[in-house]
Amino acid sequence: MEAIIHKHIDTLEEILPQWTELKEDFLEITVFQDISWLKSWWDYKQEEWKITPYIVEVKKENKTIGIIPLYLSDNEFCGFNFRVLRPIGIDQSDYLVPILSKRYSSTDIVKKAMEKIYADKDNWDYFEWRDIPEGSTFDLALKNELQERSNLMERKKDNICPHLVLNKNTEMVVEKFNGSFLKGLLRYDRKLKREGELKFHKVYKETEIEPVMSSFFELHCKRWKDTSTPSKFEDKKEREFAMQAAKGLFKSNLLYLVYLTHNDNILVVFFGMKDGTNIYYYIHAMDPDYKKYKVGHLIMYYLILDSIEKKYNIVDFLRGDEPYKYNWGTTNKFNIKYLFFSYSVRSVFFRLIYSIYNTYYSKRFSKKPLAIQLLMKSIIRSGIFALGLKRKLRQKLG
Repeated sequence: MEAIIHKHIDTLEEILPQWTELKEDFLEITVFQDISWLKSWWDYKQEEWKITPYIVEVKKENKTIGIIPLYLSDNEFCGFNFRVLRPIGIDQSDYLVPILSKRYSSTDIVKKAMEKIYADKDNWDYFEWRDIPEGSTFDLALKNELQERSNLMERKKDNICPHLVLNKNTEMVVEKFNGSFLKGLLRYDRKLKREGELKFHKVYKETEIEPVMSSFFELHCKRWKDTSTPSKFEDKKEREFAMQAAKGLFKSNLLYLVYLTHNDNILVVFFGMKDGTNIYYYIHAMDPDYKKYKVGHLIMYYLILDSIEKKYNIVDFLRGDEPYKYNWGTTNKFNIKYLFFSYSVRSVFFRLIYSIYNTYYSKRFSKKPLAIQLLMKSIIRSGIFALGLKRKLRQKLG
């Protein structure tokens, strides 16, 4: 095996297979590894951040058997600049895994990639990989790396991802729902039907995407207007990213865009994904004028019934442990975060202040007596302040 680091984003499109081959020949692929999703993310983020592609390709006998799509950027932390490696798709993607061939040892592929990344350690100060599904092939491969690099790696639990397991029997799935929650929801459903025509719609044609997504943006902005957290879709760039992502997902047959209407008025739009086995709950937007009817929950009810009918295995609610997700009888999965360091001075320094920072904000620290908290905070602040002064002095002296 050999590993190559590519610094051009076009390389990703050249070496990453299209969805059908990707799903069939590579391990544990989700919609967040589709090329259209990754490209949409890149086009969006390169305007917001100064980022450089850092794509690690692992080959054997001139055949690509592994792709680790990363990017390199400068990151300010506690007043200091560090060079950080992160996976392409971070923040907008709920599951971040590399592209690993089913026909070769995933442990060997990851090992070869990590050897190449560490051989290039002069070009990065730390490497962060979040949202790795716990127990996944990649997580297990990194655990092997952790045994060999225990002084340079950290593994931590990250986000909770509730999911609902489906089966062919609708009644068995519905029995998992919170009883009083479901009773109230069906009451709202009946009330809306008495007052007019309530319909569940799915987008099947590309020409439907723009008008439905435009309604989605309008409803999201309306819902969060005049609140402390206005809609991110007030920003044109956010709308462009979502629209481009939806169109790209559609071309790969991965878009799950549905909505409810009442007397032809759109009440709620659900922007999600599908991959043949799972439905992914990404984001929805509802008309606040119909908030009392719980239309956000109603569309979830209808899409769960649709998912059962279409023989999907799971409705994945993705990151976050919001209470409403558990009304649907979900169970928890966890994502894992790995941090990688080297023995370079900059990397050791980052790890030191990162550790101090985490201690400062840890739950264990908050449980200590107030007097001890204040003393430790004073010491930590003084230390970081002193380090900052030293850095500025060095810069001034040239």
